[in-house]
Amino acid sequence: MAVHLLSYLKEQFTPAVVDQIGNELNESSAGVLKAINGSLPALLGGLTRRIQVTGGASSIISFLDKEDYSSIPLDVSQSIGNHPATTQTTAAGRDFLDHIFGDKLTRITELISLYSGTKPASVLAVLTQAGTVLMGVLGRQEQEKGLTAENLETLLLGQATEFRQALPSGLDGIASLLGFNDLNTPTGPQTEVQGADNLSGTVINPNIPKSTEGERQHENVRWLRWAMIAIAILVAALLIQKCSENQNGVDGVSTDSTARVESNAVEDTSAATKESIREAHGQSADSTVPGPLGIRDSSKTSR
Repeated sequence: MAVHLLSYLKEQFTPAVVDQIGNELNESSAGVLKAINGSLPALLGGLTRRIQVTGGASSIISFLDKEDYSSIPLDVSQSIGNHPATTQTTAAGRDFLDHIFGDKLTRITELISLYSGTKPASVLAVLTQAGTVLMGVLGRQEQEKGLTAENLETLLLGQATEFRQALPSGLDGIASLLGFNDLNTPTGPQTEVQGADNLSGTVINPNIPKSTEGERQHENVRWLRWAMIAIAILVAALLIQKCSENQNGVDGVSTDSTARVESNAVEDTSAATKESIREAHGQSADSTVPGPLGIRDSSKTSR
């Protein structure tokens, strides 16, 4: 059985959920259902078209990696009724839509609004709810399971044709706007990511496969984090040690409090000592007078 992201999202919008959304948005359940049926393939198809652009998959992965998913709803029912979405969660879902559609988002909501007979604001609310759940599913897989840009691209392209065919015929304007004609699943054998029963897990863990490359990348990230922590501890220890050293009150130079400084009064300055030093250095007179080292007295040179 192939991966069915579209079915996964559709299952979030049960009849009870559709009725609740209709009540909250002051829309008929029939109109909300039409908005959902138009929004889901537009969302998934738009995301697939986004990753088909050069660097698009990496851009989506980078976006997903920056979010905090601790408060992201695991399903649509958690963002309505007794579980209203927080402002932060709604903003995150809206940012995800902007990242997918860019400046086309307004036009997409208008087209779905005309098709469903609902207000553009209601369509945007439906898109945001679906986008938030999709972002949460993919984001958790990226951060916890090692979903890579290559995995994401294969996952979406593996069902691109399904997204294109699921778009209602009354939304040809969206198909043209987003270039749905280029949504075609590549021919060839199924890959691991497109393989059987990949979304049979729980909402928290939908069992999207990850690559060994993704595992290596996340192992490297974990290792790097521990290395940075160790370096930070070492630097902190060195700073504490430096601050604990004695310093004089003039220039802040560290000094050894145990050092013993002898005064000039106890230095041996006797004539015998000085004479001994001069003889050891091969000179018997003042070293400051002119002449070669050791023979500085010109009166004692050969005549």
